[in-house]
Amino acid sequence: MAELPAGTVTFLFTDIEGSTRMLKQLGPRYGEALTEHQQILRAAFAAHGGREVDTQGDSFFVAFGRAKDAVAAAADGQRDLAAHSWPEGGAVRVRMGLHTGEPRMGGDRYVGLGVHKAARIAAAGHGGQVLLSRTTRELVEDELPQGVTLRDLGERRLKDMDRPEHLSQLVIEGLPSEFARLKTVDEELRRRRRLLYGGSALIGVIAAAIAIPLFALGQSGSTGGATVAPNSLALIDSGSNTVAGSVAVGVRPSQVAAGAGSIWVANVDDQTVSRIDPSTVSLQRTIPLSVTPTGLAFGEGSVWAASGVAGGVSRIDPGLDQPVGTLAITDARGGFGVVAAGEGSVWAVFSDSQLVRIDPAGNRFEPAGVVGASPAAIATGAGAVWVASSYDNTVQRVLPKTGTVVHTFTVGRHPSAIAVGEGAVWVADQLDDAVTRIDLGSGSEATIQLAAGAGSSGIAVGAGGVWTANAGDGTVSRIDPATRSVVKVIPLGYRPTGIVVAGNRVWVSVQAST
Repeated sequence: MAELPAGTVTFLFTDIEGSTRMLKQLGPRYGEALTEHQQILRAAFAAHGGREVDTQGDSFFVAFGRAKDAVAAAADGQRDLAAHSWPEGGAVRVRMGLHTGEPRMGGDRYVGLGVHKAARIAAAGHGGQVLLSRTTRELVEDELPQGVTLRDLGERRLKDMDRPEHLSQLVIEGLPSEFARLKTVDEELRRRRRLLYGGSALIGVIAAAIAIPLFALGQSGSTGGATVAPNSLALIDSGSNTVAGSVAVGVRPSQVAAGAGSIWVANVDDQTVSRIDPSTVSLQRTIPLSVTPTGLAFGEGSVWAASGVAGGVSRIDPGLDQPVGTLAITDARGGFGVVAAGEGSVWAVFSDSQLVRIDPAGNRFEPAGVVGASPAAIATGAGAVWVASSYDNTVQRVLPKTGTVVHTFTVGRHPSAIAVGEGAVWVADQLDDAVTRIDLGSGSEATIQLAAGAGSSGIAVGAGGVWTANAGDGTVSRIDPATRSVVKVIPLGYRPTGIVVAGNRVWVSVQAST
């Protein structure tokens, strides 16, 4: 590989829109279309001095020493894609995102928040659209390529980014310039508000006004119509597929773990972990942290809370109900930071894509390998560590002893959660509204479709099912692992995020819808 640009670098990320649909449409000719797409873009990148950093499936990660070269390459790439004659008459539409920063090198690759910001900008767009960060726009607006202008899109909230980003769009003469709303956090919140106030809000308001921490919902024989109050942990009875109760926890609960006879909930906004007694469905203790918990796991006799914001992992002693130490692991800080326990160690991964192994006995950590871009979820099982990465749409199988990635699976468009059990690895996808099943024996993949708009953010295996927490439509789906089909959808009324199975009970953290 040619030497990568150093100093101020402009990153360009690309991704084919609707690749799953294209695969179904083109069948065996999809490989031909993918190759032609790669040839077209590589030629445009090379013509403007781009250095290919990584290629995953139908995505590119390219670096440029000058922002204006990156913009010219993006514009030429879009023109050439539009002019090409594709198999079966199906156009290949590619979204692109650019951001300029001063990254650091981690081995032979770039690391840092700037890389992930560029990836998030690309993910916010649509096929044929080129989006720019404020930094990139300021560098190029006075020397744009011929036939290219800029359109200001205003400040937008990108997933996993702490601050809004001011975005702009390239308007390329002769190509479409009008696109659907951006796929950003603010647009998603606007969509949910419309759904909420379309008729279901009243029930949620009534439920939230009941000022008691524990309540039985009294559902029987069906999914029922009752909702669970926001900022709570809901209990689902796997025998009846109904909500059996809930308990109030902290503000914006997310990841859930089970261990030491308790259920543990990470609360993002108030930086706490709630400890729940599963036998009485009551709050035992609220444990304050000094960092924002973005990942949670139980193992090796402790609760482990990862913080993507702080770049570290805190250890909670269940006997003391308090943190007993925090490991500062990386300064590549962002919204990413997840943790899992199993295979003899505790494992954590952050936005720099460096997988680390934590030794519980010595309270120390060591690098254990490098995984994909924007790692979103981690799990252990079947003799391996499994990492799902949301930008490059991969699941990687890592050997615990060596940290070696022995297989990379391409899944969906935005894998968001992962679990192991029932002879397979199960991956929830936030954008595809689907679950991918990876068979542990053959490595074959199968897709299980959820309801449109499900937007799954969590997945768990146990109690005779595979369970997904669907943040998009406020439900939990139960999948039969034998038939690989959805057999029940359980409405919660608000936004479920994390999910865990303990015994025959399913526990789901529930946030507000906005």
